[in-house]
Amino acid sequence: MLRARLIVVLAALVAASGCMGGGLPNPFEASESGDRSIRVEVRNFNFADATLYAYRGAERMRLGVVTGKTDRDYQLAWPATQSMRVEINLLAGERCTTRTQNVSPGDVIYVQIPVELRTDPDCT
Repeated sequence: MLRARLIVVLAALVAASGCMGGGLPNPFEASESGDRSIRVEVRNFNFADATLYAYRGAERMRLGVVTGKTDRDYQLAWPATQSMRVEINLLAGERCTTRTQNVSPGDVIYVQIPVELRTDPDCT
């Protein structure tokens, strides 16, 4: 059974692979170029279109719409490590909010929208 999950993955390999010579940078810090964003990758296994919102603390930000049975990626400004949850609103009316996770600049967030949202134990 597919579940809506919010999985945080650090992009340490990406940060380390771009280095030439010298010591390796700390993969847990944002680059000096000021990259203060995260990427949200969404897979919608449901037939209904879904509108997604990200919560950074108490701030609600609209990510966009993911058409049924498609994938979509979003880039979101993320200035510092903060709590995050994702709200999923299906066109047919079902709604779900994921569990809260701490997210840092440079993280990649994976969200899967299951066929039956109301039975998913990861949704509140």
